[in-house]
Amino acid sequence: MLFYEDTLCAFLKVLAERAPDQPMLGCESGWLTVRQVLERVESGARQLHKVGIRPGDYLCIPAQRTVNTCVVMLCLQRLGAVAVLTDPRGEAAAQLKSCEAAIPIKYYLTMNQDVSRPVATLTSTATGKDLCLSMRKKAAGAEVPPFADAKAPGFLIFTSGSTGAKKAVMISQYNLVNDLMDTRELGYYTQDDVALGALPLDHIFGLVLLAGTMVLGYRLYFPKTTDIPHILEAVSTQGITRMNGVPSLYLAMAAEKEKYDLRSLRAGFIAGGPCTPGQFRYIEEALEMTLIPAYGMSECVGITCASYRDPQQVRACGVGRFYPRNTWAILLEDGGEAAVGQTGEICVDGPTRMVGYFGDGSPREALFHTGDLGYVDGEGILHLTGRKKDIIIRNGNNISPLVIEDALLSIQGVTAAAVVGLPHPTEGECPAAMVVCRAEIYQTLPQALGSRVQKNLVPALFRRAEALPMTGSGKTDKLRVREMLLQCQGQ
Repeated sequence: MLFYEDTLCAFLKVLAERAPDQPMLGCESGWLTVRQVLERVESGARQLHKVGIRPGDYLCIPAQRTVNTCVVMLCLQRLGAVAVLTDPRGEAAAQLKSCEAAIPIKYYLTMNQDVSRPVATLTSTATGKDLCLSMRKKAAGAEVPPFADAKAPGFLIFTSGSTGAKKAVMISQYNLVNDLMDTRELGYYTQDDVALGALPLDHIFGLVLLAGTMVLGYRLYFPKTTDIPHILEAVSTQGITRMNGVPSLYLAMAAEKEKYDLRSLRAGFIAGGPCTPGQFRYIEEALEMTLIPAYGMSECVGITCASYRDPQQVRACGVGRFYPRNTWAILLEDGGEAAVGQTGEICVDGPTRMVGYFGDGSPREALFHTGDLGYVDGEGILHLTGRKKDIIIRNGNNISPLVIEDALLSIQGVTAAAVVGLPHPTEGECPAAMVVCRAEIYQTLPQALGSRVQKNLVPALFRRAEALPMTGSGKTDKLRVREMLLQCQGQ
């Protein structure tokens, strides 16, 4: 199996030779062509090299969904420096402290939104002095040495922390390129694709979307905000053909689609959260698009992916087949391999596997243990059944929260659900559920759920909410859900 070792900037240069005037990165104020992006990347890299940025240096960037942020991230990849991507909604220093090992940041970047000002301000951690990054067409300074080590760390992103402590994950350009090459024949791409940039760039799902502009050659447009009206307006006015999204994003779009012309929208990857077959069919029918389930994580980028050619009943019920370039195993508690249809822990290796956790000197195991549970059916399709550490042990019986969540979502009128385990004085642990539904539906939830699952799966505690707490990437924040339900339990 062929593995790709070219850098993102190598792909960008090839694309510039083939289609220099093709729009590449766009927003409300307009588009940059491939040639313009390459010129700005070379100019910015020369300025950064002049002030001493070298391969392996760490620069912290608030990952705003803007064209300028993308260009600066590519400048760092051109140099072989590491872009430490933080959530722009929070304080960068606080996010960096969530990593046990101290990250040696050389510069903090502040992105400027005013187009009349330099693109970014760099603040040195050594001197405290500020420098401006302007992106002039021809910046002065020595030529920047070529950088070709695609396997070196290029990005540092933080896991969502939705089920535990955050970790700093080192991702290489090699990881991103090979992920895209594995999905190239599966993802329903065409030469005129315009992708929607609605996902955060500090999340692996959004980062892959940016890399695809160079590797697969599509255009990427960033809507003004991620409010549903702005997203739908962007699809309508920009001719968006494809997107990446979590189920909650697609469901929200489907609920408000009537005011907009969404006929251009053709395909989208869906990942990052549970989606029942009924919800899957509803999204496809409402948005008149093809959904392509995928499964991955910060540590492994892509693990499995369905094909757009698979029939709906296949795509709606699993997360696809393992990538051709991956090796994998479903392992039981005793270390043995699971049989077809038998649940175990999903373990993988391959070119999409991270460089490693920052500061972790542990030996690299042959397979990465994802902590996710699932099984492979007779057709080779992976089905997720939950997180290993989320398993609730009630009266000695193992319970998967995902099974209960799926059953709750099958009840008409329930639009979202999250189940966690809470301590119980006699049962050890018990399931507790936070549910988004109308008040009249909430009153009948225990009975409705009891007709769908075994008695020991019915939560001991139900709480209704207007919305589930979410992480920045759109996943349910299970830690916050548990905190809120613990408070309810004590009342």
